[in-house]
Amino acid sequence: MPELIFDSFAYGGEAVGRLPDGRVCFVRGGIPGERAEVEIVTGKRSFARGRLLKVLNAVPERQVPECPLFAAPGAGGQCCPGCSYQQVSPQLELEAKSRQLCGFLRRFRPGDEVEVAAPFDSDRRYLRRNKLTLSGPVGGYRGEDNRTLIRVDRCPLAVPEINQELESFRRRQTRFPARLTWRWTPRNGVREISAGGWLTEELAEFGDFRVAASGFFQTNTFVAAELVRRVVALVAASGCGRLVELFCGVGLFSIAAAERISGLRCSGVELEAAAVAAAEVNAESHGVADRCRFRAGDAAAGVGRMLRESPAAETVLLLDPPRGGVNASLIAAASAARPRMIVYISCAPDTLARDLEGFAAAGYRLETVAMFNMFPATAHFETLAVLRAG
Repeated sequence: MPELIFDSFAYGGEAVGRLPDGRVCFVRGGIPGERAEVEIVTGKRSFARGRLLKVLNAVPERQVPECPLFAAPGAGGQCCPGCSYQQVSPQLELEAKSRQLCGFLRRFRPGDEVEVAAPFDSDRRYLRRNKLTLSGPVGGYRGEDNRTLIRVDRCPLAVPEINQELESFRRRQTRFPARLTWRWTPRNGVREISAGGWLTEELAEFGDFRVAASGFFQTNTFVAAELVRRVVALVAASGCGRLVELFCGVGLFSIAAAERISGLRCSGVELEAAAVAAAEVNAESHGVADRCRFRAGDAAAGVGRMLRESPAAETVLLLDPPRGGVNASLIAAASAARPRMIVYISCAPDTLARDLEGFAAAGYRLETVAMFNMFPATAHFETLAVLRAG
């Protein structure tokens, strides 16, 4: 079996080293600075993927993974792909993710000087995720091949209440449905979302927000609250009197900003009608319905018209798209309207960097970026980017 020395983490959490023949090799569970024995699982002309067999010299940052499915192959030789950094210290994980974000930014805008704020970490690495989805019939996660199901009896990322519900369900049932999702909130307890209905999410000092049981809300409310604080502070410091929020969900950012910034007017667009209905209820319950308007629709379709409703110098545009980012037509329409500031929240640094290049080509300057470890132990993180009209 070949030996190699890991020199970095790739985006996604695999350790990177070089095989004796010079090919780059990606290995799950390795740590930069370690020498390890690996088994080659797949090989291409320029790279390979390996399975970690033995660490020959462990670095001080190595930790025992919380979950046995992280390191030990389950059904079909597959490990659970949900976590990427359980074998390292939280500080090393934070540093790795920060480097990955900077790497994406340099790739798309080489030579640019950008202020990178200190990363913001979660208060808890485990027992903090308020949503869990398992696939039947065994009740598990899909393996790295996206086909094999790995049975999950307990997920260390999930809140204890969800793990208790999972244990209870297994005692009652021998087979799982094709897809089963539980959500937990302090107000509603554990709810199976196929039952429909509404939930009440709580977000630190920002209060309660109504959300459809099957709708989107951040799974780490501690980090989400800090993200809202930063956005509200940015809008307040801009001196603008209008906020246009695309992909607004249940209206969280607009409502929080309107509550705290006197006279601020907010307009939000969201594709999901149920989320818009919740946003309207939330605005009413927070006392800002007269200054927050929400509508269902495609974010790209009406962005130009929405931004032209107020002078560009008085407007902040807030983008919080799904993983795929925004399309070229939205970038073109938004840039043509010239809002004073664009705040872009992203859960995918690759598509974020691509979209930032589009805004830069239209004359916007990337001012600051900050990484939020919304999903500790996993490969994912959230990014807040601020752009100013040039």
